[in-house]
Amino acid sequence: MTGLPETWSVPVVRADFDHDRAWQWIVREIGAATEEGFGGDVEFVEDRTLAGLDGFAIAARYLPAYPCEYRHPLLFVVDLVAMAAPEHALLVVNLNTGVDAGPFRTVPRQVQAIQNNLSLANMDYVDFERAANPDGVFRGF
Repeated sequence: MTGLPETWSVPVVRADFDHDRAWQWIVREIGAATEEGFGGDVEFVEDRTLAGLDGFAIAARYLPAYPCEYRHPLLFVVDLVAMAAPEHALLVVNLNTGVDAGPFRTVPRQVQAIQNNLSLANMDYVDFERAANPDGVFRGF
């Protein structure tokens, strides 16, 4: 198993390659600035060897940086669920080994808020996880 390419920005990993229109829409939504003018510092990763993998399998392919932490606190996964569901809610996977928090989903327009706040340490991953609706999708505060 090979590691995923290192990215300077938080990775948005494509894990479904059957829905190109949905992928293009998701990329545009994430790339657009928020109402407050903030953009997301993300990098889109398209690697067909990841097709069909879940978030944990994709996270396992990211090699931890020295000594045991990942370069980024999380990654976003655009899987079949994200591609096929009406809201295109991406899977958010925690990579911070010091934080005991599970995955949740988020609508594409909240990727910027999550990435910005975690990168600046304004908020913690669990703040977003706990703010997800009962269906497991974070749609904002």
